Amino acid sequence: MDIVEDKRGDVKIVSLRGRIDMETSPIVEKRLMSILEQGERQLVIDFSDLIYISSLGLRVLVLAAKYMQKSKGELALAGLSSHIYEIFRIAAFTSIFPIYSTCDEAVAQMQADDRIY
Repeated sequence: MDIVEDKRGDVKIVSLRGRIDMETSPIVEKRLMSILEQGERQLVIDFSDLIYISSLGLRVLVLAAKYMQKSKGELALAGLSSHIYEIFRIAAFTSIFPIYSTCDEAVAQMQADDRIY
């Protein structure tokens, strides 16, 4: 599991590469929560290079979403492959998370939303 961080304006981008499973989900959780606790309020998680996510990985995303909701932040997902999108659809997560085809689309939407306020 590789986790790469980037920043575009006020939007933090976290790219996940590899697998989120029983072994790697604690690592992802620790890193995401650390990022959120540092005060990030706009976060895009890029799944372009993610090949697998387990139920433990889904749990990590729910924790991050709850944290962002409490802090009035925004969390979006981008670049889900068809099989990972299907997992999200079956788990009814497509109604919980804004999902974009690309990271660029998610960032652009967050930046556009930010200008409204």
